Amino acid sequence: MISLASRRLSGLAHGGPALFIFLLVMLPMALLSACRSQLQEQLYQGTTLGTGYHITLYADLDARQRERIAVGIQGELALLEQQREPLLATLAAAFSVTPKVLTATPISFGEELERLIHALAVDRLTEWLTEVGVEHMMVEVGGVIRTRGSPPGAAWRLSLEHAGLPEQGAGRHINLMNAALVHRMVRPIPVTIPALPRTLGISVVAATASEASRQALLLMGANQEGKTLSEALDVDSAAKLVVKTPQGIEILYTTAMEPWFEP
Repeated sequence: MISLASRRLSGLAHGGPALFIFLLVMLPMALLSACRSQLQEQLYQGTTLGTGYHITLYADLDARQRERIAVGIQGELALLEQQREPLLATLAAAFSVTPKVLTATPISFGEELERLIHALAVDRLTEWLTEVGVEHMMVEVGGVIRTRGSPPGAAWRLSLEHAGLPEQGAGRHINLMNAALVHRMVRPIPVTIPALPRTLGISVVAATASEASRQALLLMGANQEGKTLSEALDVDSAAKLVVKTPQGIEILYTTAMEPWFEP
């Protein structure tokens, strides 16, 4: 297990005027703050599963511990590479039984399966790093992101904007803590009635990357099946939809997304 500093405590005790009470209150807090400041940023990045990965940790690590984490990350990714083909076959078989979602979604079947593998990689890396004692991390594989804990004195501040989609003002950001974020762009397809609203992109926040990917896929399928926008959003998901309407681009948020927005 990696020895990490204690978490920072919030709030101040209201002591009396006596000096020793002041010291009893302030000294432990000073020590905790000093320990917290020792959490250094550690970066690991590379390529895997046909895409790139980036991992940011905040931990008090020596050189040997950093090397052990680097080797462990490579080991987990190598295992996933070995399991990739069987996993793709398992996912394909699962969707062949209930293919409704993917057949209603204007995306490549193989491409979506690959993205589900990226989400699985994010979850596996996050859980492995937690097991070895890391408390504060952000793991990203192929654009799928999951966080745990937070950077010292800050939060994991992430944009909800999609690359390649029209910018809408300054855009909105969320503080992602102990959760995952996925973005999905929906490829345009010919439609019978061009005036109907069409979803261009979806963002979903959920507890794990795999769950966020599943919810995004369901939203994509629901919208492409011809349901109204209100029906497509009638799910217990923290989601953002970028929709093209005859009046222009519209941004829709589910109620569950609101708590994630930064103050």
